[in-house]
Amino acid sequence: MTPQQPPTKVFVTAMTGSAFLPTSGIRWDISPNRGPEVSYETTSGTNDLPTTAKRGLSANERAERVFVNKARAAAITKGRQRLAKVIEKRNPGYRSLSALRLAAGLSQTELAHKMSMQQPNIARLEKTPGDPSLSTLQKLAKALDVDIAQVIAAVEATKKGYAKDV
Repeated sequence: MTPQQPPTKVFVTAMTGSAFLPTSGIRWDISPNRGPEVSYETTSGTNDLPTTAKRGLSANERAERVFVNKARAAAITKGRQRLAKVIEKRNPGYRSLSALRLAAGLSQTELAHKMSMQQPNIARLEKTPGDPSLSTLQKLAKALDVDIAQVIAAVEATKKGYAKDV
């Protein structure tokens, strides 16, 4: 019995697919001399990589879709307000900036729009407020429709870590 020679090439094919890319195969060509080589095969038989497909909706498209449907927008606002009540029960006596925002039924993006700011600035303010300027505190109070004293108390509670969000 003669020993068999190892194959010079081994082909392994794996199938991939998702909601964003067509079902396709990735083929690994494993050669003992050169190492693995990868080729991409779509079901159409071409070896071209697919162009980057658009994945889902952008934040603006999603917000527009929500607010076109008034019942859906009202349900989301009501849900935010219920979440604010849960946060308030969990932290009696202390309200964070995010709890004030949720009680007003606003998202960070909506609050930023009302204050003529960017959403990341609102997120940063809610997480680590530092020492916001008087004008920022006034804009917050106006946008949230609360007294400026509540906003200052929320900033202090957030800075000291008294108020824990859900």
